[in-house]
Amino acid sequence: MALIAVTGASGKLGGATIRFLLQRKVAPSDIVAVVRDPAKVAELATQGVQVRRGDYTDPKLLESAFRGADKLLFISTSALGEERMLHHRNVVSAARDARVGHVIYTSAIKPAPDAKFGASPGHFHTEVLIRESGLPYTIFRNNLYLDIVPFMFGEAVQTGKILHNGGDGRIGFVAREDIAYALSAVLTGGDHANREYPITALAPYSLSDVASALGKASGKNVSYQPISSDEFRQGLEAKGLPAPIVAMSVGLGEAIRAGEFDAGSTDLERLMGRAPIGLEAFLRKVLAPK
Repeated sequence: MALIAVTGASGKLGGATIRFLLQRKVAPSDIVAVVRDPAKVAELATQGVQVRRGDYTDPKLLESAFRGADKLLFISTSALGEERMLHHRNVVSAARDARVGHVIYTSAIKPAPDAKFGASPGHFHTEVLIRESGLPYTIFRNNLYLDIVPFMFGEAVQTGKILHNGGDGRIGFVAREDIAYALSAVLTGGDHANREYPITALAPYSLSDVASALGKASGKNVSYQPISSDEFRQGLEAKGLPAPIVAMSVGLGEAIRAGEFDAGSTDLERLMGRAPIGLEAFLRKVLAPK
């Protein structure tokens, strides 16, 4: 069986992917969990998963962690800007030097060097690095997680209104678990070399759709009211949110309005072999009384 290495294995996406790999009967010894702190995946080690220390700031350590890997799931770092590119250059360089057989990278939907979404330029440039490395690759261009909807818009259940600067933009929200399941499928079979997959909903959702789904899932009346970026910023500042969070939230809204997440595709369904969970079903599950 191929040796599969997973970076960010202590994170939610990496951890879920490893869980699905095990469910697909991949031998634990054929999985390498690459983490900065091995203590965080001690449970995986007890199951027989190989745990190797790797740090995005240390290319030699990464090279050692990647040795022997036939496939590498490269989960993007949480850093942005030049720090992200430093991390990602180290990963790609280490993968090349370790002679990894195939790199699967988690990118973003519609990556562009001049995107309003703060993470998008880094993904664009990382995709270039991967192609230039000469390594076989598969790129998952992930849309925003359904998992963030309750955090972005959950208070509307109490207020009855989503006030946002996203305008008429639409988002192809997808669940993190569904992405992990699709990643496990790609890591264990099929010809996916040198392909890019838009990992997004079958059809994207407007913010009015989000309001409607929140209302149906909670049994409350929820509506959407578009506001300007200045109004949105002022509202966030009035809540006492830190300046970086305010800037990120306003920028995300402007990216939504610009159509940077407006994408639909059947690729995720095809890779999973079943339909991904939709917005309303996800919210019913999350907002159900405990």
